[in-house]
Amino acid sequence: MHCDLICLFFILNIKFVFSSNNSKLLVYQDENGILKRAKCWGYESNCTLEERYGIPTTDCLNEKFKQDFWKMVDFGYVEERRKEFKELLICQPHEDQASSLQCSKYTRYCVARNLYVDFTNLMQANNRDKFRENIFKPGQIGGDCEVNEKMLEDQNEHKSALQSWYAELETFTKVDYSHDRCDIVINHPVIFMKMDFGGNMFHHFCDFFNLFVSLHVNGSSFNKDVQIVMWDTASSNYYDPFSSSWKAFTSRPVTPLVDWDKKKVCFREAYFSLLPRMRGGLYYNTYVPQNCVGSNLFRSFSKFFLQQMKVRQLGPVFVQGRNPKPKLRVTLLQRGTPDNDRVYRKIKNQRELEKVFGEFEDLELTVVEYDWRKMSFKDQLLMTHNSDIMIGMHGAGLTHFLFLPPWAVAFELYNCGDKNCYYDLARLGGIKYMTWSDGGNPKFEPKPSEKGKHHKYGSNPKFWNWAFNPKRFKELVSEAREYVLSHPVYKTLFSKNFAKRKVNSILSVKNKIQH
Repeated sequence: MHCDLICLFFILNIKFVFSSNNSKLLVYQDENGILKRAKCWGYESNCTLEERYGIPTTDCLNEKFKQDFWKMVDFGYVEERRKEFKELLICQPHEDQASSLQCSKYTRYCVARNLYVDFTNLMQANNRDKFRENIFKPGQIGGDCEVNEKMLEDQNEHKSALQSWYAELETFTKVDYSHDRCDIVINHPVIFMKMDFGGNMFHHFCDFFNLFVSLHVNGSSFNKDVQIVMWDTASSNYYDPFSSSWKAFTSRPVTPLVDWDKKKVCFREAYFSLLPRMRGGLYYNTYVPQNCVGSNLFRSFSKFFLQQMKVRQLGPVFVQGRNPKPKLRVTLLQRGTPDNDRVYRKIKNQRELEKVFGEFEDLELTVVEYDWRKMSFKDQLLMTHNSDIMIGMHGAGLTHFLFLPPWAVAFELYNCGDKNCYYDLARLGGIKYMTWSDGGNPKFEPKPSEKGKHHKYGSNPKFWNWAFNPKRFKELVSEAREYVLSHPVYKTLFSKNFAKRKVNSILSVKNKIQH
């Protein structure tokens, strides 16, 4: 497998720091197979447009939208957070080994050194509040440094559980930092995280994505010898069917905060990660400038995560024969079994739509239910990353669009009125997005059923089931097929794989003759 800059940086742990006096360039191959040179991600000082890693954003309506896209959803977002961080040294150290607290605006990301925390008041019996705010009294969290109380107080505007760390840090004070005071001393880096709902891939991957961005804000520090701590004050356990994903970020087990109940803990180095539902954050409810396609921040997250999870691309594949032709891999996500009445947004005539694929000799359909109890998450990723066309109804499973190959089509069969959610996610990753359209013929509109059946949300289209016209479905599938077959990356890889296959075939024949 070709190992580009992203691959080399994470796997070989290359320290990638831009220096204006350093003429060395890392050479990589972009998605079109073109060799490029890069010095930096784009957020480092003195990093020019020509020196940035990645593929240019396309299709923006104008230059302003393109600049907004860079600042809001690409590495420019990292650049903005780093600028804020430099300006907010909330607790000033007075000697080399003293404590410090430094944050981005509104305490959305913070770094504390030589931090003392007294978790005496952490747990309450039968508490269901995951982010209880009254944990610390003055003197229970702080360090040996001079606190700028006005600067800290000015960061309270975004005080909210999943928007900032202000509630946890507002009582930060100057305290005596001494290991003798602590029951536990932790010398390796610790990353605190407040999690969104773990049972929903869309929401939980906001956690993983913001952890990835936080590591960039920290200066591209991707050392896996870190301890991730789940900041959760509830007495119940955190439900996490995607727990295998943590291996992409740490070699240590994830620690629940409650493990330190009633303990006094000293941290040499503590990071408070960016949060999943910040105002203007990524990627929950993010405004994505109109029409723009392709964020290198999102692309690099996808590459990083797949490589760390050891998920490989196995295609393109062939129709077997004397003159092999492309065979496109189509994955249809099924929402539960047909007899499961508790699942909505099912395709009522799914079997009828499946028959459409029999009319294409170069399409190979796989129908799959992404249920962690039936299919491991790594196997789900392997299926997704090796799909040329992925089709599914609106739902959290479409978060897999993040991990499609660059030539793929993300086909949200019907968005149920939520037009932007997975459209935005696909275009952030530079992936072609499609959804149902009637082609100008009203008789091709989707047909709902089970309207009003749900006891609480019966009027919401997301809680109905739907049927689709097979003729129109075939037209849309044909459009997706043509896109993949004409994609320059797909065509290049197909040619390479075909050439490799011919060489292997010749070598096999020679080997048989020799023996």
